[in-house]
Amino acid sequence: MRVTRNFMSSLLGLNNKSTGSRMRMSNRWPVSTASRFQNTRTAGKTGSTQTSYLNMKNNAGELQNAALKLTNTGEDSIFARAKESGSTAEVTKQVKEFVNRYNTVVRNLKSGGSRVDNSYLNQLNASASMHRTALRASGVTKNSDGTLSIDEKALNGASLEQLEKAWNGSSSFAGKSASAAVNVEANAVNELNSMVNNSYSNLLRGYGSRGNYFNFWS
Repeated sequence: MRVTRNFMSSLLGLNNKSTGSRMRMSNRWPVSTASRFQNTRTAGKTGSTQTSYLNMKNNAGELQNAALKLTNTGEDSIFARAKESGSTAEVTKQVKEFVNRYNTVVRNLKSGGSRVDNSYLNQLNASASMHRTALRASGVTKNSDGTLSIDEKALNGASLEQLEKAWNGSSSFAGKSASAAVNVEANAVNELNSMVNNSYSNLLRGYGSRGNYFNFWS
């Protein structure tokens, strides 16, 4: 009997199948009530961890996109347009978007709580502390929990030069945050792949001795 990763993923709910759909499949194989209950709890924990890393991957990607709009130094960048128009409205709007994405990633990392998650969280905190003067001049401050807060009056009143110092270019706070977000996203992808690979291995080990069924929940 050939076992494919897609078949394994559907059993584990890694293709967005509901728990109810997975558990109805258990009627095909003989299992004890206690074993089914225990494995349902394990599957629930796995699903929760999977969701956490999916969110982390997606939010880290969104943070990179928000940072890119600020760090771009090309002729069509928002800072180039601000210099031409004399208005910082587009820049301040993007700063707000960045802060929103940044705070979401910080909360994801704190919720994850692994050693690697904490390492990336420390990187973001260190970068915010390093750029605190420039950030404060642009109306942004770091909170004790690592998230950022915006003083809209100070942000709207910041000069283009002050905004550039905090947000424009690869060495700015936005640039450093984008670099960290790349690593956060890559780690989340690795964790998701590891979950699939481990589950696939467990499924193969559960192959029945007769070779005619998988006692997956035993």
